[in-house]
Amino acid sequence: MSATDEFLPATPQSFWRRVARGLYWRLLALSFRLCKPLLSAIRNRLQPRAAWPGHDATWPNLESYADWLPRHVRWHSDPLNGILDTFPDRSTIAAQFRERGYFEDDCDGLAFFSAQNVRAFADDPDRVYVVTVVLDPYTFPKNPLLYAAHVICVFPYRGAWRVISNDTLYPDGYPTLAAAIQHNPYCAGHPVLWFEVRNADLRLVTGY
Repeated sequence: MSATDEFLPATPQSFWRRVARGLYWRLLALSFRLCKPLLSAIRNRLQPRAAWPGHDATWPNLESYADWLPRHVRWHSDPLNGILDTFPDRSTIAAQFRERGYFEDDCDGLAFFSAQNVRAFADDPDRVYVVTVVLDPYTFPKNPLLYAAHVICVFPYRGAWRVISNDTLYPDGYPTLAAAIQHNPYCAGHPVLWFEVRNADLRLVTGY
């Protein structure tokens, strides 16, 4: 994947705004790459656990999963308004379903959850990805610290790359992974400053 061919250039800004933006995405990238896996492992050990998947739902196709998803997951910020950013694991997700009948987490947890489920429908289950993006904060009119970092599930399906964001399967397919990352409805118009691709088991595949 040649990311520079697909991704939008960062918006023109004054010198000090460029410095601030550079520090912003580099600090986030460092946190996501190094701190998040460790925090996730610690936090998951402290959470209730159950056998995967914790529910009895099955889906004959991707479309039926997309219809089921919004009724059974809920977005909720990670602790400390998202500062304590972690991935769940399959056992902690299953425990939530056993206790509540639904799964609640931030965008990263919802992307990880969908990555587990769409492997059954993907053209190649080994290319189901959990993708973290840091977008140009100056392209958000308000709350850039809340919206400029996001996690999506990206996977190949019927010859195109598809994207699930939180509880929504976007309708369009994309010809490349990079195009799916940059041009899906959440990221469209917001230059990608940094991204990280992990497989459905959260092993690092690539970053930029």
